[in-house]
Amino acid sequence: MKGQRRQHAPGDVFVLQLDDESYRFGRIIKMGETTREARFPGGILAYIYDVPSADQTPDLTQLTPDRLLMPPFFTMGWAWSKGYFRTVTHAELTADDLLKQHCFYDAYYKDYVDENDCRIPERADPCGVFALSNFEYFQQQVDSALAGNPVVGSQRAEN
Repeated sequence: MKGQRRQHAPGDVFVLQLDDESYRFGRIIKMGETTREARFPGGILAYIYDVPSADQTPDLTQLTPDRLLMPPFFTMGWAWSKGYFRTVTHAELTADDLLKQHCFYDAYYKDYVDENDCRIPERADPCGVFALSNFEYFQQQVDSALAGNPVVGSQRAEN
């Protein structure tokens, strides 16, 4: 896909084109803090959904937390500027669009944290990694999920 430079915002819906020319949709959930103390200045918290499509037009009613393809992840704007992702629409987020608890394993603390880098009492699935995702790691996660290793807590995992 062609690269895209734009200001990102929570609620932006984007597409990821797969090797078979189909698409999966994602959504920006939160923009990272740009303060000096922030662990991921400018980082973007996003979801990818297991909602296949032949075109780039999302059915927003299908983009729900129980349809996640993989755990939430952190990325940066380069994924859009390099053409890996392309924003196709925007829909304001509601509580129903979000996981009840974000969970990430933090190797520094050797513990679980939320999206704000605050420790949480226990793991909550789906649980990602508290790190910026490079595209190689991201692609491995997508490929693994599409190969039948779905994220714990997703609709596919429970069926």
